[in-house]
Amino acid sequence: MEIILKEFWIVFILITIINGFWLKIDLKRYSAENPALQKGYDDYVKGYIIYLSIPWIIMGIGNLSGLTNSPSEFFTPRLMNPIVLVFHASLVILWILSIRWVYFKNGAEFIAKHPGLISKPSLSGNPNVTSKQVKLFLPLMILVGMGALIMMWIMDIPQVEF
Repeated sequence: MEIILKEFWIVFILITIINGFWLKIDLKRYSAENPALQKGYDDYVKGYIIYLSIPWIIMGIGNLSGLTNSPSEFFTPRLMNPIVLVFHASLVILWILSIRWVYFKNGAEFIAKHPGLISKPSLSGNPNVTSKQVKLFLPLMILVGMGALIMMWIMDIPQVEF
């Protein structure tokens, strides 16, 4: 059990990869209906796996190199451990890249044109999102993430060493 807790960054990378492949499998029915969208789906899944693995790779580098003693250090950035700061900076950079893609690189329109990438519960029977919904929802997601980062900076989270 201790090895799983110490190397839990590997678990997060595996979960990201598995989710990416499940997404790819789920999207096959949409690309079968409209084969012209296949490249877009493939690019999205590839980007999903790469971008969402970046913070966990940084965490692994910190763990394997001995720059961190425990994964719990990543919850206390105010201790100013350089690799922990890089981890948190990577999250902020990914948010900035998401904002850039959604608002300035037609990412919201891309998601709206590719059914199944993001779906929502709907009484009307249309589970697909519109570009406007994507543009409205992204800031909410980032605010929640920022709230979590702020809490990590101000809370006194005990360190657990393995």
